[in-house]
Amino acid sequence: MPPSGSSDIKSHTITVGLLEVQGAFLEHRVALQKASQLLGNVDLRITEVRTPEHLTHELDGLIIPGGESTTISIYLKRNEMEEPLRKWIQNDRHVPGGLCAGMFSFFEKGTENPKKLGGQSWLAIMNTEVSRNYFGRQVHSFESSIQLQDSELKEIVKNDTYPGIFIRAPAIVKCHLPEVKILATLRKNDETVIVAAQQGSVISTAFHPELTEDCSWHLYFLKTILNIKPK
Repeated sequence: MPPSGSSDIKSHTITVGLLEVQGAFLEHRVALQKASQLLGNVDLRITEVRTPEHLTHELDGLIIPGGESTTISIYLKRNEMEEPLRKWIQNDRHVPGGLCAGMFSFFEKGTENPKKLGGQSWLAIMNTEVSRNYFGRQVHSFESSIQLQDSELKEIVKNDTYPGIFIRAPAIVKCHLPEVKILATLRKNDETVIVAAQQGSVISTAFHPELTEDCSWHLYFLKTILNIKPK
């Protein structure tokens, strides 16, 4: 990825959409703006995504915030957004980020019985197996340091760890292809759990980086866009 002070970064316009259905999308706006300032004179444009018409090729990135995964799934179905969203994501020039419930939307296979999910669908765009509510219900939410496994992330964060906020969080229990890169793990109850991963340009986390003061994950997201954006 280009260094933060390079001329090519300064010359880029970046357009990021936020799926404004549920979750802390206002906090994501703030974090993205802070991250863009660290990159230099980047022209960051943030736009809401609520309908299929909003999923244009002008969007370089899209964040699917946390929330209740069933509610998000129902919203996508009712507004006929599932297939347009899947097609948008499958363009390798686009960078989607799924956080918490967004991670659950991306997985290929779930550990739960589909009948118990009330017919909830998923986008099947990451070759991962995900457990919804892996760490328990809302009352079991917690904050804990996660271990960064990616060298670029460590360089951005300037540490090997990051403060992870987990709210009724999922977790990746299996990666089905070597193309899935593990970005971060958490040591919990004597187990090492995958809490962030990337496949191609698709990024997902089980935790909520927008709820911390540290915008490093949003900086990584924007740098990923810059890395694949045509010069």
